Amino acid sequence: MLRRRHVLVANGRVTAVSATPIQAPSGSLTVDGPGVLARGFVDTHIHGRSGFDVMRPGDVAPLSLELLSQGVIGFLPTVVSAPPNELAAALSAANGDPRGARVLGIHAEGPFLSPDQPGMFPPDAFRDYDRALWRDMQAAAASPIRLMTVAAERLTPTQIDELRADGVTLSLGHTNATLDQALAAFDSGVNRVTHAFNAMRGFHHRAPGVVGALLDRGEIDAELILDGLHVARAPARILAATRTTGRIVLVSDSVPPAACPPGDYPWAGRRLRVDNDSIRLPTGRLAGSALTLDAAVRRAVDWLGRSPAAALHMASEAPRASVGLDPGGLRPGAAADLVLLDPHLHPRLTIVGGAVRWRQNNEQRCANAASGAD
Repeated sequence: MLRRRHVLVANGRVTAVSATPIQAPSGSLTVDGPGVLARGFVDTHIHGRSGFDVMRPGDVAPLSLELLSQGVIGFLPTVVSAPPNELAAALSAANGDPRGARVLGIHAEGPFLSPDQPGMFPPDAFRDYDRALWRDMQAAAASPIRLMTVAAERLTPTQIDELRADGVTLSLGHTNATLDQALAAFDSGVNRVTHAFNAMRGFHHRAPGVVGALLDRGEIDAELILDGLHVARAPARILAATRTTGRIVLVSDSVPPAACPPGDYPWAGRRLRVDNDSIRLPTGRLAGSALTLDAAVRRAVDWLGRSPAAALHMASEAPRASVGLDPGGLRPGAAADLVLLDPHLHPRLTIVGGAVRWRQNNEQRCANAASGAD
C-alpha cells in the first residue's frame, strides 16, 4: 500500500512510484488523495453475488462487474460439485466481462470431497477421484482450473502428484481426514486449506484432525472467511499467529443470494434463507456468506490486530501467491490493477489494466434470483 506517494501508469502498467510529484503526459488520469492506494483485491473463493451464479452460464460476466465495488480486480469463479454435464457447462462459460474484474482461473470446489463433511452441499454430490472426469473438466474449462479443493482421504499420494503435475494448486476442504491423513497430504504437496475450520474435522486435544494439522504446519496457506460467523475472532487470531511462511488468504465464499433482500432463494439444489447478516439452510447451517472482500480487510485490522498494510496483503498479494500467480505489488512494471481506498479502507476507485472500472457511488443492484432447484 502507498500513502503520500505518486504513481504513474502507462499502457496498463505502473511505470513510476515517487515521493515527489511526477511529470505526467498531458491527458493522463490523475487521482488525488487523501486515501490509500493498494494492489487490487483477488477473491479466490466466490460462488456468486446479487443473484449472479457461477454455475449458471452467462452470469460470470455480470458478476465480474459487480465485484469492482469491493476493490476486487481479479477472482476465481468457484464451481461446485454437480452432475458432469452441469459442471462442464459452468466451466465452459466462466468468462468475465472485459470491463470488469479479471477471471484469473477457476476454483473447483470438488467433486473429490468427503460426504462426511458436506457443509451445505448434498453428500451424494461428492465422489472418489476420477482421472477421466478431471480430464473432462480441464477440457471444458474456459480458463485454467487453477485451484481445486479436495478431501485428503479421497486422494492417494500418486493422485496428488498427478493433479499437481497438471498445474493445479490443491487445497484441503470438505474433508474428514485425521491428523495423520492431513499431514500426509501436506507432505505430498497440498499446500493450502479451504475455509479454515469449516467443513473439516475439528480440533480435539487427543484427535487434532485437519485443524490440528493446519495449526501445526505454519507453512500452509489458509483461507479465512472473516465474517464473524464462520470463525470466531479468537481462533481466527490463533490461526494468523501460527502462520510462519504460510499466508492468511481472505476470501468471501459469497453465494448468489448475497446482497439480495431478506428472504428465501434456491441455489445448488438447496433453499437458502437470507437474513441481515447471514445465509443459511432452513436447518440453521451456514450456507456460504454475504461477506465482501473489502469488509474482510477492515475486520482483519479491527479483529486480528493487523496493520492496514498486512490486512491489504491478505486480500491482494497473498491470494495471488497462494494459487501460483505473481504476487505483484506497487512497483514499476507491475500490472496497474489497483484500488484507491479512503482512510477507513472503503474502496473509492477500482482500476483494472490502468483503466478506471468503478467509482464510488455507482448504483448496485440484485439480479434475478439465483439458479437451482428446490
